[in-house]
Amino acid sequence: MTTASISGSYIVGTGYARGVEYDRLERQAALSCPREFEAMFAHGLRHGGIVLDLGSGNGAVTRRLRAALPDSVVYGSDVDHELLASVEPPVLPIVDGRIPLADNSVDDVVMRFVAQHLTPRVRAEVFAEIRRVLVPGGRLHVVDVDDSDAGTSSGKVVRGLVAIFSELRTLQAADGGDRYVVKKIPAELVEAGFTQVDPVTSAVTTDDHPISAFAVHMGPDRYVPLVSSGALTIEQLAVVGWSWENFLRDPDAFISINVHTVHAVSP
Repeated sequence: MTTASISGSYIVGTGYARGVEYDRLERQAALSCPREFEAMFAHGLRHGGIVLDLGSGNGAVTRRLRAALPDSVVYGSDVDHELLASVEPPVLPIVDGRIPLADNSVDDVVMRFVAQHLTPRVRAEVFAEIRRVLVPGGRLHVVDVDDSDAGTSSGKVVRGLVAIFSELRTLQAADGGDRYVVKKIPAELVEAGFTQVDPVTSAVTTDDHPISAFAVHMGPDRYVPLVSSGALTIEQLAVVGWSWENFLRDPDAFISINVHTVHAVSP
């Protein structure tokens, strides 16, 4: 999701078809949304309210929010209207940087993996717009990344990934993105006037999901677009594929991926 004339660092389908990206988003949501929702419920998300999934993309998280909150109204919302067309109503297209809702009309806003694609200036604009639509006492739940605290794994699955994550950071930064963004969000929310700002780190592990579920983050298919864009060589991708296949054959393999959320209240 971006706002106004903003061009963020996320472009759907870069390097492969949109349908492939939609599948990735679904698998990513299936892996970590349960843990993310636990943190949101612990920070005030409740049934019967008005919820805005800001930057909903193809609706992978919107659908899960609706299932978890059957008595709530959950809006999907995005600047990409083609993506939004794949989301069941109610949906809200972002036009000229404005969320098409009245002031003080939303109980909870979920902003998942959006901030990393925006510059600090744009994040400030987005946080101000979120404050406008939140009711007094309404809550913002941000889910995003911190590559310095991504998690751990056993074996040699990380072989080759260090260089790849470096390439990802470089590419995103060139377009104004930031893969350490979750460290900066608490201070930015305080600056935007939010209170009760609480950063939380939890984890999803191979105790919770089969190893195959983590391919969405660590398997070679995830990084094919970097080859298409020229940022990654075939040889680097092959190393990741070799490491991943060896990891799948290890009976003692273990993965723990950190889930970073930041929660805040609009006074």
